[in-house]
Amino acid sequence: MNQPIIGFAGLTHLGLNSAVATAAKGFSVIGFHNDLELVGQLNEGNPQVTEPQLTELMKLHQKRLTFSADLSSLTSCDIVYISVDVPTDSKGKSDLTPIEEMIRSAAKIMRNDALLVILCQVPPGFTRKINWPEERLFYQVETLVFGRAMERALYPERIIVGCADPNQSLKPAITKYLNVFDCPILPMRYES
Repeated sequence: MNQPIIGFAGLTHLGLNSAVATAAKGFSVIGFHNDLELVGQLNEGNPQVTEPQLTELMKLHQKRLTFSADLSSLTSCDIVYISVDVPTDSKGKSDLTPIEEMIRSAAKIMRNDALLVILCQVPPGFTRKINWPEERLFYQVETLVFGRAMERALYPERIIVGCADPNQSLKPAITKYLNVFDCPILPMRYES
């Protein structure tokens, strides 16, 4: 199998840091966000978030990074990560609407053989409700920390992958991608 093309739908803090780390690991990356101004800024090498190493790595790996406000750019991806930051109010209540909208939009244009991975922090039970074939639907635990996001994205101590059935082997595309991080990969049920 050739190198999978990795997509990130949502270029807020989570998506942008994850996309740049993925490009730094040698993969072609397509980052989508439905904001022309933000995408233009990113294509000029100016991230909207501040993290150590982010700007430098964006510039260093710009040949592998494509940022677009055109949703159809995700059609060439083998794996699409839903990577929208979850809005949370002052009482700690999360608004999952932007994540649900991004999933619906991406799913409409993704290839039939593409893998969909939820990277956002969502509650247990969320992933099972998604209308996507469960053998190609995954949840990956997000562990970025403000001020250390690039470090955490580049060098995770482990990767936890939620699956419909953790006893089944992961698909080759996601295995090839996750193996470059050189850490344990722990498949478990979505809810775990």
